Amino acid sequence: GGGEEPRGGLSAHEASSLWEYWDDRGRVQGPFSAEKLLGWLKAGHIKASRMARRSVLLSDPNEAAAAHAGGSFTPLRETEPFAAALAAPRALPAPPPVLPSLDRGGEVPMWLYVDVTGAEQGPFTA
Repeated sequence: GGGEEPRGGLSAHEASSLWEYWDDRGRVQGPFSAEKLLGWLKAGHIKASRMARRSVLLSDPNEAAAAHAGGSFTPLRETEPFAAALAAPRALPAPPPVLPSLDRGGEVPMWLYVDVTGAEQGPFTA
C-alpha cells in the first residue's frame, strides 16, 4: 500500500468521491465517481457549467432528504476537485490542415459549365 496515484488529475481519494448532478430536465443524476465525471467532462459529454454537488449516501431516506436540502449545486468548473483538474495544462490542439494555395506562380484557375441547351460555356477565370 502507499501513495495516492493521480487519476486524470485527481488523487485516489478525490477520484473515488461520489457526486451527483442536475440533468437537462432538472433531475438529479448519480451518484457517480469524480473520476467518471471528470472523464465525461474532458470527453465533452457534459459541460463544465453542469451543476453538481458531492453526494451524501445515507440509509434513512428522511436523513438523506435533510442532507440533500443542505447541499447546494455549483458548476463543475467552480467545484474542487474538478476546477483544478480542468485547469491542468493540456496538450495543444493540432494545428489546422494547410490548404493548397491558389497562387500557383501566376497560373490562373479556369472553369467552365454546360448550359441548359447542353453547350459547353467557358473557360472562365475564377
